[in-house]
Amino acid sequence: MRKALTLLIALGSVFAVVLAGCKSGDEVGPGFNDDKVFLGLFVSTSGDIASFGTDTKNGVELAVEEINASGGINGKKIELRVEDTASDPQQGGNAATKLATGDSVFVALGAVASGISLNAAPIFQEKGIPMISPSSTNPTVTQQGDKIFRICYLDDFQGGACAVFAHKDLKAKKAAILSNQDDAYSTGLAKFFKAKFTKLGGEIVAEESFKKGNSDFNTQISNIKGKGADIIFVPAYYNDVALIAKQFRAQDVKTPLLGGDGWESASLTKNAEGALEGCYFGNHYSQEDKSDTVQKFVAAYKKKYGETPSSLAALGYDVVYVTKAAIEKAGAFDRAKVLDALRGLTDFQGVTGKFSIDGDRNARKSISMLKIQGDRFLPVRQIAPEEVE
Repeated sequence: MRKALTLLIALGSVFAVVLAGCKSGDEVGPGFNDDKVFLGLFVSTSGDIASFGTDTKNGVELAVEEINASGGINGKKIELRVEDTASDPQQGGNAATKLATGDSVFVALGAVASGISLNAAPIFQEKGIPMISPSSTNPTVTQQGDKIFRICYLDDFQGGACAVFAHKDLKAKKAAILSNQDDAYSTGLAKFFKAKFTKLGGEIVAEESFKKGNSDFNTQISNIKGKGADIIFVPAYYNDVALIAKQFRAQDVKTPLLGGDGWESASLTKNAEGALEGCYFGNHYSQEDKSDTVQKFVAAYKKKYGETPSSLAALGYDVVYVTKAAIEKAGAFDRAKVLDALRGLTDFQGVTGKFSIDGDRNARKSISMLKIQGDRFLPVRQIAPEEVE
């Protein structure tokens, strides 16, 4: 997902981490005792994506607090063990090693960035510990083994859903794409959007890219301007998106912009200074959803942390309740039985929607398409997997 660290870096270091962290003879504890079950959380609470990790951790801790207040899981209170991955794939492997050896955790939760999850997954797979990512969207994450799961949608679905929304809802016939060539998340979404949009009969009239750290997008915008695009797909992160939007408007390009979950940030609209008014992006949920499940969560989160929860906080919250549901379905604190329960999880109702875990251990769920109005992200509609397939 956001700030998806390149697969090349992740895969280049994964073997060294496995060799260092999974030596034969390392004993794995049961992950529980008479009174407690130990859940491990590995997220970035420092480094470039610290805000993502902190939001996730907040959501996890709120869920743990609620569950413990109501008696725990099958009579055992949750003890959360947290490791900071420092926004670095290598540190992600180190964090996984700490959680997966000795007096081990019963289930591991994490990470946000796909590159970090890719480094951690082989370690938990080797130790037989279920790993559930709340928000790593790269398709290869759950391909690391049969004990690796996720509760978020994948980038191929997200890119395709944005294309469906552009073509069917916004009636766009022509689209332009502006992506970050140095980011796997951005290039992946661009690829998936293009494939679906053209399959639907749309035309890509311009494809432009920029390098990581770039702050001047005027050349790319000039190349897009005048091509007749009805929509401009910008699969980038919120800090870049705000700059891009302002520079589009400065060149008098009024075409709506469209993006993915990387747009979500409390600072997006502030930094864009009105340039994103009326634009759209896809996300894991909407804080404006009027359902009891969402509004109960939003109220509890605001009470505890004094701010509106992001989708990462919601996914962190959901991943704990998914773990609880799987343990209760298993009927025992037995990792093999919990793995079977996770594989058979159906119609789980979370803050981020109702979903089931499919045969590839991925969540089959809808995406919420949101419209920017002032500093609010208003829900337009949800797009289900069936519309994209």
